[in-house]
Amino acid sequence: MQLDKSSFTIPNKRNEALEELIRENSTCVTYPAKRVFLEPGMEPQGVYYIAEGRTRHYMMAGDGTEKILYTLSAGWFYGETPVSLQEPTGLFSKTEVKTQIYIIPLYTYEHLVDTNKMFRDAIMENILKKMLILRHEIENLTFNSCKDRLKRLFCSTADTDRLIDGGWYKLKVHYTQYELSTIIGGARVTISKLINELCDEGFIRMLNRNVQVNQEEYRKFMENS
Repeated sequence: MQLDKSSFTIPNKRNEALEELIRENSTCVTYPAKRVFLEPGMEPQGVYYIAEGRTRHYMMAGDGTEKILYTLSAGWFYGETPVSLQEPTGLFSKTEVKTQIYIIPLYTYEHLVDTNKMFRDAIMENILKKMLILRHEIENLTFNSCKDRLKRLFCSTADTDRLIDGGWYKLKVHYTQYELSTIIGGARVTISKLINELCDEGFIRMLNRNVQVNQEEYRKFMENS
């Protein structure tokens, strides 16, 4: 199972030469945590490169229901699609933690795409990875139950490099039940019920209000998925 194709926070490759090029051709801004810096209908100031931090990109229905498409961490570009098409963004973009972003103006972005192979390749790879993320999300919503989607999320963020109490993995990212509902695509009350079920089944445990995944259940789920 390739959990790295999911919509959850995943690291992107860092390239010092690329980042130096970006720094020389952009404006650096720092946003505090929980800052919405783009909303549907807004024209992006350019293409955004996340230097440090984490951002969430989501849609919102008329009743206020959210659906997260993906969260992006350091090393990711964002805004290349609306900028290239010269259209306003259709998503909300929000920082999850304090985030440093380099904003590359449109004319500079187009010049770099035309003249710099390293930059062009990085942009293309970034776009293609997002396409795979969204394709995976369609597959996930279509073919997997809400419970399995929740298991996949917990397994994708389990810190398997460190074992707690001889048999448990902590999560690399802490989610509230509301955040889980927006990622999984289920009602908040459903998420609460499923968390209780997974605890009863021994798949997870709650310690100081944080989720930990059972090592053996993790292994079984990975083998059967």
